[in-house]
Amino acid sequence: MIPKSLKREQIHRLLEEAKKTSERDWLMILVAYLHGLRASEVVGPKGLKGRSIADGFLTAVRLKGSETTVQPLLANADPLLDERKALIDLAAKSNARQRLFPLSRFQFFRALRRHAKAAGIPLHLAHPHVLKHSCATHALEAGVPLPIVQAWLGHASGASTMRYMGASEDQVNRAITQAFAEQQPASDR
Repeated sequence: MIPKSLKREQIHRLLEEAKKTSERDWLMILVAYLHGLRASEVVGPKGLKGRSIADGFLTAVRLKGSETTVQPLLANADPLLDERKALIDLAAKSNARQRLFPLSRFQFFRALRRHAKAAGIPLHLAHPHVLKHSCATHALEAGVPLPIVQAWLGHASGASTMRYMGASEDQVNRAITQAFAEQQPASDR
């Protein structure tokens, strides 16, 4: 089974709820999702800093043996999915060594959980790492080749990325629910 991820509409609702109350939370969640970042890669001591944003690119120092990535800032016609201007503005207001999101991983977790609850997202999906999983899952569903997703996520090993190729929890739940819901008792046949 692939790691738990949010559906696209759940990501949208999550971002919508975050933006209602906190521009910072919205951008932090959006950046983690779009770039497939772990919470500590966004907010931790080695997380994003003013110097991480330059010339329209985000440089992410990946942890857990992953490779540093340099990725374009993503613009989108949907303002909830448009990180480009907001990140450039935030970096311009920060000094090069200043953390863009000066929070702990636990504070990130609590903020995400609060916004997920408001968005109606189940508790078992309300944690920052689900954003990285959602990034990979959505890219693969969109037909992005596995080696490209691997490079985007900074995975040093293709085995890490292969985890996203299996059946999702949602796919398993729907298939089994449907299989049992369609069964008729033997006496009715």
